[in-house]
Amino acid sequence: MLAAVLLLFQQELPPVGTLTAAAAAILLAGGVLAGRRGLLLAGLVVLVGVRVVLSISAVLADRLPPENTGADLDVRGSICEFPRRQDDSLRFVLETQGSGGAMRVPKRMLVSWYDTAPEIWPGEVWQLQIRVRPPHGSANPGAFDFERWLFSEGIGATGWVRPGGANHRLADQRPACPASSARAALARRMAAPLAGRASAPYVLGLSVGAYQALATEEWEMLRRTGTIHLISISGFHIALVAGPFALLGLLLGRGLLALGFSCRPRLWAGWTAVCAAAVYGLLAGFSVPLLRSVVMLITAAVLLSLRRAVGGPTVLATVLLTVLLVEPFAVLVPGFWLSFAGVAILALVATTSAPVPGPGPKAAQSFRRRTVASAMNACRLLLLTQIAMTICLAPLTLIFFGQLPLAGAIANLAAVPAFSLVLVPLTLFAAAVAGFSPGASVPLLLLAADCFDVWRSFLAWCAGLPFAVWPLPTPGMVALVLAVPGVVWFLWPRPWPARGLGPLLLLGLLGGATPAVNAGSLRIMVLDVGQGLAVLAQTANHALLYDAGPLFRNGDAGDRIVVPVLQALGVRQLDRLLISHADADHRGGAWSVIERYPEVHVSGSAPRGGSSEPCAAGQGWDWDGVHFGILHPVAGSGPMSDNNGSCVLLISVSGASVLLPGDIEVEAEQELLARGVSGPVDLLLAPHHGSRSSSSPEFVAATSPHHVVFATGFANRWHFPAREVVGRWQAAGACLLNTAEEGALQFDLSFAGRLSLSHRQRAEAAGVWLTRPPAEQPCS
Repeated sequence: MLAAVLLLFQQELPPVGTLTAAAAAILLAGGVLAGRRGLLLAGLVVLVGVRVVLSISAVLADRLPPENTGADLDVRGSICEFPRRQDDSLRFVLETQGSGGAMRVPKRMLVSWYDTAPEIWPGEVWQLQIRVRPPHGSANPGAFDFERWLFSEGIGATGWVRPGGANHRLADQRPACPASSARAALARRMAAPLAGRASAPYVLGLSVGAYQALATEEWEMLRRTGTIHLISISGFHIALVAGPFALLGLLLGRGLLALGFSCRPRLWAGWTAVCAAAVYGLLAGFSVPLLRSVVMLITAAVLLSLRRAVGGPTVLATVLLTVLLVEPFAVLVPGFWLSFAGVAILALVATTSAPVPGPGPKAAQSFRRRTVASAMNACRLLLLTQIAMTICLAPLTLIFFGQLPLAGAIANLAAVPAFSLVLVPLTLFAAAVAGFSPGASVPLLLLAADCFDVWRSFLAWCAGLPFAVWPLPTPGMVALVLAVPGVVWFLWPRPWPARGLGPLLLLGLLGGATPAVNAGSLRIMVLDVGQGLAVLAQTANHALLYDAGPLFRNGDAGDRIVVPVLQALGVRQLDRLLISHADADHRGGAWSVIERYPEVHVSGSAPRGGSSEPCAAGQGWDWDGVHFGILHPVAGSGPMSDNNGSCVLLISVSGASVLLPGDIEVEAEQELLARGVSGPVDLLLAPHHGSRSSSSPEFVAATSPHHVVFATGFANRWHFPAREVVGRWQAAGACLLNTAEEGALQFDLSFAGRLSLSHRQRAEAAGVWLTRPPAEQPCS
């Protein structure tokens, strides 16, 4: 596992010579220090490393070349997973099987189909005309890493379907994934009687892994209550399926033994459970937790066959190794870490929690007393498990989700028994009946939907609790290192002393890794929100957000990028939200920001359906020795376009300055110059993203900035920044940076008035999957 992590989180793969030398050193060290067993362990480490290196090389080589960005390709491919439909759009992974042109196409593509998307099911083969682009996403600290997800899924290109008659289903073609056709057929049978039911995605998700219809609001409710693991099919669900079949196999084996056949009932139980789990895995689509659970069952069955007794840690290590050999990028998926950590925690809790005996000798106890004692022990174990899970998974939860679901303990205490005893068995039984008799399954499916409706109501209540989630900044490396022994200390079996002190080592997780801003200093972060703008300005005790990013087809940058970044940086209070103007690429994410920070003072252009303080030249305020001043527009001035009405903000520290001009064009630039506004400024955001309508020669000469940032989207349709505008700023001697190439950019302006570029997300973040900025170093 360590080998996989070290290789995947490099900025680029080391040279072959370095990798060969490292492999030889590992083998030599293992053989010298621990003999044959050490050599075997070292060999397994090298084997995993080779598998990871080969997989990384294959995925990177399969990526669409940048020079083919925007090309239209005729592609034939299979749909193997359920497409995700939101409003009028459809998104799915296409397993390509060929192209009508000479250009090579990646093996897997993430495709969006807008407006006219038909009904598409897994197991179908389509001929599509797709406008393609290389894998690319916004790069920001603390926000979802879309490029990492694309890489972990082996996706070499993204694109969208061009409208026209060239797109059609190929009915006579065999799909690349035959099992998907069976999943789709069962899903269609189950979906018909559940049409219009809010709980339908839960029923379909638990049975065939069709979560794609689950609304964003539902996922948010699951995140806030820490119950995603109950919906995403994992070892919990595999155990509920394998358990009854293991019992069936045991009874069958004993029956055959009674009839005189030579067999081992426990072996029948193990392999029957494996077969049931494998069938369920095929129907549900093999995710990492599912794969881990099935491999664990296979390992147990093999050990039973070999009559070998092996400890739990060895079994877990064997499963871990197998998963990494089958899915070398599994360490990039949160489910991998949560799944294996959860199993280890469950095992330790079961080891350290001895049942409480009933009163008197067991033989003398009545059936009723034994039943009550068993029930109390089960409730006690459930309570201890939830406490242990909440505490011990806190480091991983913070790393992956940036928050602690405090309501999760309450939700899971009720949900785990409900899923174990009612929801999962009922749903899977209904799915099994639907496979043979769709008509007979209708009452069962409707009953399952009714049960899920009750559970959703309870979950909504938990999610609405004021303490439901605790957003926290991204923890630092020291805090994470200390948290590991804290978790082990807390879980270690008796007679380990003072186990209750272990959680104290987790207190470091409450602080963030980002250093505080000094008094009289300023920190500016230009976020990478695609084609739009969002800038965070922080002083020692205050924070301002200038614009909130664009509105997307299915969401906005405020929810997906801005709020997660603010939380990761430890911004607990946002003092002012300044919206430069009404364009959707600047105010699209405003409402999401306001929902997270309801006390924020809003000025400039009002969010859609909201109100704000008008922005006018002459307004200003001071925070911690830093001056914020509005330069434009002038109150009472004549009508102007939305762009030219942008609120222009100048931030000053000890003679140094930062200019945020929004989308002003030449007309507004000339007005500013006529009123005597001039530079030089230390940092300037290029007006209107570097459009030809802005950055006039006079404005460039007057401001004379040291750094110019273009806030643009990758391969945007307007081709921002314009080539002549870039040349104009270069001729003025400015250092040019583009968020499409650099990701988020952070600048620090000290109390002495010195500006420094302190962070470039794409250049400094770890990960072989990230597209790196141009090789040349920017000026300091």
